Amino acid sequence: MKQALIFLENVALRPMLRRAAYARKQGYACYLIYSPLKEFEQAALAEMEADLGMHLFERIETTTCFELPHLRNLVRSIASEADVKGLTGMLGLFTVDGLLGAHTATLAAELGVPTQNPDALYRANNKYLMRDALRHAGVPTVDFGMAYDEQTAVEHARRIGFPVILKPVTGAASHLILKCEDEQQVIERFRMALEKLPTSANASIYEGAHVYADRAGVEHQFDPLKGMLVEGYLSGREASVEMVITEQEAVPLLVHDKIVMTEGERVFYEHLLVVPPMRFTDEEVQQMKDYATSAVRALGLQNCLSHVELRYDDRLGPQILEINPRVGGMCVADSLEALVGFDVLKAQVEQATGTFELQDAYPVKDEKYGMFTLYPPHSGVFEAVEGLEELNQLPGMVFSRLVYPIGTKIDGDDEEVFLLMCWVRGDSYESIIETYEQAERLVTFSVRKEEKASQEV
Repeated sequence: MKQALIFLENVALRPMLRRAAYARKQGYACYLIYSPLKEFEQAALAEMEADLGMHLFERIETTTCFELPHLRNLVRSIASEADVKGLTGMLGLFTVDGLLGAHTATLAAELGVPTQNPDALYRANNKYLMRDALRHAGVPTVDFGMAYDEQTAVEHARRIGFPVILKPVTGAASHLILKCEDEQQVIERFRMALEKLPTSANASIYEGAHVYADRAGVEHQFDPLKGMLVEGYLSGREASVEMVITEQEAVPLLVHDKIVMTEGERVFYEHLLVVPPMRFTDEEVQQMKDYATSAVRALGLQNCLSHVELRYDDRLGPQILEINPRVGGMCVADSLEALVGFDVLKAQVEQATGTFELQDAYPVKDEKYGMFTLYPPHSGVFEAVEGLEELNQLPGMVFSRLVYPIGTKIDGDDEEVFLLMCWVRGDSYESIIETYEQAERLVTFSVRKEEKASQEV
């Protein structure tokens, strides 16, 4: 029987295609379980297959049902015709049928192939459970509470102290991150959030109502469409730590410095990241690495890459914003390859098949890189972009990548939409910043407003 990998996902096909292409080149037969492919996803698959010169998947099983028993039947059908060496996902977010990443981990364990920790995935994808796990383990974290009505939200805010942040408990892409300075803003923004959640581009994530126990064993009923997490606002310099985690060890690889950030009314945007960090001392970088290591261990993450986002408060030190059980977005994979020599696709396939081995050390090269993203002006239908040719001629530009094809509906008002991502190398941090500032002046997007716009992932 052919050695095979099964890819199980519901919203993030294009990055999954790159991983499958790598696995195909390594000789694995690839199978895909996914939601019905949209037109632009079919085009992306055709383009990848044209580049490879072969079919990417032996079989594609499309489904709108992601209940565990149904997925189990699909996986067993594939396993009857192939020697499955790994079962892997991409984002594994909440669905109306449960947490897809946890389902994937459960099915991998049933197949006897390497797996992640389903409990840790629940805690990483539910921000209340994440902070509860940190607090239970003694890892410093801001105060927090779950609110299902305006009065409870105000009570949490009073206890925590203003300013506070309201955010969806299972959210992604900085969607509906609402800073509140007083009780009236808590009431108004809580009400606004509950109106927007059911019709948002991320609505499928919020449909995953679930019951889960905190670290003390107390069960909580979570309905992401009807409540918001309230937590203390964190000030300070923002950074992220990229980690590789085996079943025994958690190793920080690289720290990115988010040097240009803006806080919109409903979204926090990250514009420009540089690596190695420019605003942190060596001691502060080590503090962030140690803190991130403690945080992922508190959750129990294993056999994955992890993207840990934090702010460095001058009084409190590093503080968690969120923990993602996957590699960071934008150009993080390129950053890891260029600075550390860490091949993300290779690591992901090897983790799924149990062939990954940690190096003794991951030294960071003495070079300076930056990644930046340009955002759409508002929600609507992406119709055109100008200035790309001039952009790619700027000093230090390695590449630019348009994330969404022309014609895509995007939700630029309520979440981070990485419309154009750029990767640049510089002789100095100043040269990288200058390239970013020139790019902002050069590139313009045409987005036609619609009454209701939603992003296709």
